[in-house]
Amino acid sequence: MSDASALSKAALLERLVAAEDMGSAIRFRAGQTIIQEGDLSNHVVMLRTGSAKVVTRNADDVEIILGLRAAPEIIGEQAALNGTPRSASVIALTDVTALAVSAEDFRTLVAKHPEAAAAVLGIVTERLREADQGRLELATHTVAQRVAERLVALVPQIGVVDEAAGVVRLPLSQQDLAGWAGASREAVVRTLRLLRDEGVVTTERRQIVIHDLESLRSKAGD
Repeated sequence: MSDASALSKAALLERLVAAEDMGSAIRFRAGQTIIQEGDLSNHVVMLRTGSAKVVTRNADDVEIILGLRAAPEIIGEQAALNGTPRSASVIALTDVTALAVSAEDFRTLVAKHPEAAAAVLGIVTERLREADQGRLELATHTVAQRVAERLVALVPQIGVVDEAAGVVRLPLSQQDLAGWAGASREAVVRTLRLLRDEGVVTTERRQIVIHDLESLRSKAGD
C-alpha cells in the first residue's frame, strides 16, 4: 500500500489479532512462495517484517507483478472473506516473519470489531485505487517515467536507508522491476543504464540502489 494511513490499517488489524490471541507464527526465506495462485487455502497472512511481491503469469508464462507488500501488511484476505481460490501468488522478496490467521478467525474478527471491518474495507479500496492508477500510467506514461515512478513509490514501502553511504537500497531485481513497470526487461535495463550514467542509481545483485532520490522524483514527474 502506498500511504501511512493504509499501513496503519494493517497495523490496527495486527493489534486486534494479538488482542484476540489469534494466529500462528510463520517464516519465509527470500524467494519462497507465501501464497500460491489457484490454491484453495483461505488463511490470511499478516506480514510483521519483510516484504513480498504479488504476481501472476500471462499467456506467455511471463511473470507480471501486481503489487508489492511490505510489513505491516495483510495478504490473502479475499480468499478468507469469500472462499474463492487464490487470485495471485505472493513471493517473499526478503526474509519474512508473519502470522497466519485462519479464515474463520479472521471473519470473526471482522464481525466482532467494526474498526476491523472498516480497516479491511479501506485496504481493499486503496488496492483498487492503486490498480486503477497503474493502468492509467501503463497507458499514458513512457517506460522511463514508469521506472522512475515505481522506484520512488518503493522507497517508503521496501527501501532500506543506508545512512553511512547516503543511499536507499531496494531489494528488487531488474526483472522484478520490469514486471511491475509493465515493460520488457531489455527496456528497463536500458533505462537503468541511463540512470546509472547520470549517477541516479546503481545496480547490484537483486538490488537497486538509489543515490539521488530528488532527481528520480523529478523524472517520475516529467
